[in-house]
Amino acid sequence: MTDQTHPITFFLGANTARGFFSLYDQWIDQERAQGFYTIKGGPGCGKSTLMAGVARAVEAQGYQVEYIRCSGDPDSLDGVSIPGKGAALMDATSPHRADPAYPGAAGHYVDLGAGYDRKALLGIRQDIIEATRGYQACYPQAYRRFQAAAESIRRGQGPLHTAQAIEKTKKRAAVLLDREAGAPKEGRGRRRLRFLGGLTCQGRLLLEDSAAALCSHGYQIKDDCGLADLLLRQLEEGFLDRGYDVISCLDPMCPERLAHLLVPDREVAFLTGAVQSLDCRTIRTESLVEKEAWQEGRGFLRLSLRVAEELVEEGLDCLAQAKARHDRLEELYHPHVDFSLCQEETDRLTREILALPDVTG
Repeated sequence: MTDQTHPITFFLGANTARGFFSLYDQWIDQERAQGFYTIKGGPGCGKSTLMAGVARAVEAQGYQVEYIRCSGDPDSLDGVSIPGKGAALMDATSPHRADPAYPGAAGHYVDLGAGYDRKALLGIRQDIIEATRGYQACYPQAYRRFQAAAESIRRGQGPLHTAQAIEKTKKRAAVLLDREAGAPKEGRGRRRLRFLGGLTCQGRLLLEDSAAALCSHGYQIKDDCGLADLLLRQLEEGFLDRGYDVISCLDPMCPERLAHLLVPDREVAFLTGAVQSLDCRTIRTESLVEKEAWQEGRGFLRLSLRVAEELVEEGLDCLAQAKARHDRLEELYHPHVDFSLCQEETDRLTREILALPDVTG
């Protein structure tokens, strides 16, 4: 089931406690792709506009599109995939550089930087340097705060992860698996990695519409105690063993942990945090901790979570400052860009992708 009223949208990059974390290198299987377009060009040259234009055109012809949002600016696109054509377009500039593995055969470069008026930009070179340094400097400040927040959360939750809590979490996963997995299929399922949420200039985001597009029901995990990762990994392994493909969504704060799990073949989603757009039952990880450990540790946990929340808010403010400074950088570029090149490339790539044979399976 895919609900076309909801867009399928993910992140492939995240602003984390470990810095920028990328999944771009595993997004597209270039050996199977018919068209992989890596778009080159700096700020303000129309990369996101081009991808959005191609996506709208192929959707109008009935093809499903997966949208990849930019972690620095969620209103901007870093990529679009058209599975029915075996095609994808990707912003291939830093921090998610990419090159075609098979240039000319299935991989192609698109250079929107050719639309720059280089003579005019040379005249404002120093302004561009200062604006670039300004927005780039905001990210390390955000990452330091996210790292401190993650450590505060770890200290608060760690004492609650007793042997009894771990065993109870595994048993809860087994019950959920029996309820939702159904009869086993042949072979082992396939795992795809995505970010369903992000820490962004717009605050914390959870792309619930993607879960609603792929799943009819779900479970909302209230995870003050930090047991969602274990619960989800048990479920992930169980669904894979029974032959079901899963979309495993990493925690945008700590990408070594799972935050969400989508199983489209079973139309079920397991989502950590507040959920509005999907019919969900609620799981509270507090209920998986034995009473004595909870009573002893809850005071410190709440203090740790409060400290972490303040640090995250400071980090999000740094990301908002980065966005504002990047907007200033694009304002410097825009008067010196020939946007007709972007439109020409949009039209050309749309025709080229629609002419590709349809992909089945």
